[in-house]
Amino acid sequence: MTDQQEPPDITDPFDPYADLSDLAGDTSLAGLEDPSTPAAVPPRSPLLTGLIVGLLLIVVSISVFQLLREDDPTVDAGGQPTATTATTSALTAATSAVLAVPDPGPTPTTNDAGDPPETTVPVVVPGTFDLYTAVGDVIAFTDLTMAVDGVGPVKFGTPAAEAIGRLITSLGDPDEDSGPVVSTGTFGVCAGGLERIVRWGPFVGIVVVDGDGTETFGGYRLDFAYATDGLGSPATELETLSGLKAGQSVVALKDIYSNFQVTFEVMPDIGTTFQLRSSNSGNLLLWGPVTSEDTNGIVLGIYAPDACGRF
Repeated sequence: MTDQQEPPDITDPFDPYADLSDLAGDTSLAGLEDPSTPAAVPPRSPLLTGLIVGLLLIVVSISVFQLLREDDPTVDAGGQPTATTATTSALTAATSAVLAVPDPGPTPTTNDAGDPPETTVPVVVPGTFDLYTAVGDVIAFTDLTMAVDGVGPVKFGTPAAEAIGRLITSLGDPDEDSGPVVSTGTFGVCAGGLERIVRWGPFVGIVVVDGDGTETFGGYRLDFAYATDGLGSPATELETLSGLKAGQSVVALKDIYSNFQVTFEVMPDIGTTFQLRSSNSGNLLLWGPVTSEDTNGIVLGIYAPDACGRF
């Protein structure tokens, strides 16, 4: 006897598709999501992003390389920009457009203490000054001899108002008075200091002006080149204590100072000069320009030792 089962008799079967609309009909399926929701943006491709970054790095690298090259000319023989210049300009413009980094401007500097740096204040030279006036009695012309320590009785180190005043009394009013000015070293005052140059024809009295305004007679120079208005001034005839005058020959110079050391030296901005030194100490006593050191040379000027370092 076999165990057989008959098919079940289902009188009320369950239909899982009963609630669905007839797909063949005119009615559409119900919406699965809100139609007002915006469509999603697809994610950027990682490959595209890497390509853009790589291109930017190449542009920046080429631009920096071109800018740092020192051996490429920027213009050709005709004055036109070369291809290198054009390429560099284009790359620089492209890089600037991409990066768009604003210029922060200059960075203020500070010292070690964090304070702003100190500003150097230049020496202010007065725009007006008092002219020197005649002082004392006239000094005989023969006594106004140029020496290592002054002009006759007018000694170096004397207050300028007194020293220049004595020279005015003896030589007359000066042709020119510079007033206090910054020295360039031309007249033997330390460059950058203050000096005052008072001129009579080819002769100048040199005044050293201290930082507090004190004015001191510090030197002289007699040079035909200074007499731009001619040699009519009586100062043209001034001579040294031993009798040397500008205009005499180098032969006369050596003869007058035969007991001294006379050498010749080429000086910047002056040319050939004679140097008169003591035979005992070797100290410089007088010096000045000459046309040459040969026998036909002429003494063009007589200078006292420079005031720089002495006053």
